[in-house]
Amino acid sequence: MAGTYREIDYRLRLAKHVERLMLTDAFRRLKFATVESYQYVGLGSVYFTDFALFHRALNLSAMTCIEKETSDKIRFNDNLPFSKITMEWGLSTDRLPYINLSLRTIAWLDYDSRLSTTVLDDVRHFVSNAPSGSVLVVTVQCQPEAFNAAEPRKKVTTLANQIGVERVDPNLDDTAMLGWGCAELFRKIIVNEIAATLEKLNGVRAPSQKMQFEQIVYFQYQDGARMLTVGGILFDRGQKPIFDQCAFSELDYYRNGDRPFRIDIPKLTQREIGFLDRQMPLGAPTTPVLGSIPERDARQYVQIYRYFPNVVAVVT
Repeated sequence: MAGTYREIDYRLRLAKHVERLMLTDAFRRLKFATVESYQYVGLGSVYFTDFALFHRALNLSAMTCIEKETSDKIRFNDNLPFSKITMEWGLSTDRLPYINLSLRTIAWLDYDSRLSTTVLDDVRHFVSNAPSGSVLVVTVQCQPEAFNAAEPRKKVTTLANQIGVERVDPNLDDTAMLGWGCAELFRKIIVNEIAATLEKLNGVRAPSQKMQFEQIVYFQYQDGARMLTVGGILFDRGQKPIFDQCAFSELDYYRNGDRPFRIDIPKLTQREIGFLDRQMPLGAPTTPVLGSIPERDARQYVQIYRYFPNVVAVVT
C-alpha cells in the first residue's frame, strides 16, 4: 500500500493541528528533566510537521523518524527540515529496537492504520525499555465498519484473531465497534497492553523502582477518518512527586480515564472567530455572547480556541 502522505496533506488537517499544539503544551510541563534534553521519536511522513513544530516550540534537537516507504528515500531526505533528524528506514517493529531508548524519550507513534499486532509490539517494546520520565503517545485509525446483523460478531472475531483472543472481551459483538465504540475498544486494548507489560517488568523491582504509566491525554477527532490518540507518562513510583509537579491535570484536555476529549472543529467564519476571541478567556458567565453564531459551534470553539488556527497552518 502506498504511503498515505501521497493522498493526504497532513498539514491541512485542522483537528490534527489542534492535537499537535495540545500535545506541545503538555510536553512543556515535563519536569523529570529539561524538555530540551529529551529525544523525539516519531513517524513523521514526508511533511515532518510534528518534527518541525516540536523543534521550534520545545527546542528538541535529537530526533528520529521511522519511515516504512523505503522506495521514497530521496524525497524524504530532500524534505528533512533540520539537520539533526535521523532516518530509520523500515517497519516500526523492525527499526524501533535500533533506537537508543536509554535516553528520556517523547515517542509519538502516530499510525494512519488501525490497531494491529505491529502497534502492540511497538508499545510493548517502548514500555519495556524507556526510562522514567518518558512519554508515549499512540494514534490509530478507528473508523467504524458497517454492522451486518447476519454476522453480528464477524468484526470482533476478526480483530481477536489478528491481535490475540486474550486481548478482546469474548462477550462483545460488532455493535460495540459502531460510532466511537471502536475508539473506546482500541484505547482499552492499548492501555491494557501497557499495564500487562509493566506487570512483567516490575516483577523483580523494588517497590520504589516499579514503573507505572499515567494517562494524561485521550483524544478523539475526525479529519476524514475517525482517529484516537492516547498518551501518558512512564515513571518510577519513587518519582511520583515529580509527576505531580507537572500538573497535567490543570490542562483543560487532561484525561486519565476512558472519557475522551473530543476535538470537534467548528464551522465558523473569520468574523465569528474574531467576535468570540474578543470574549476569551471566559470568566463568569461561562457562556459567550453568541449573536448569530450557532451555540454548538461556539461551544466547540471555546474548548479549543487557544489551539485553533486563524489560517490553515502550514509548517515547512
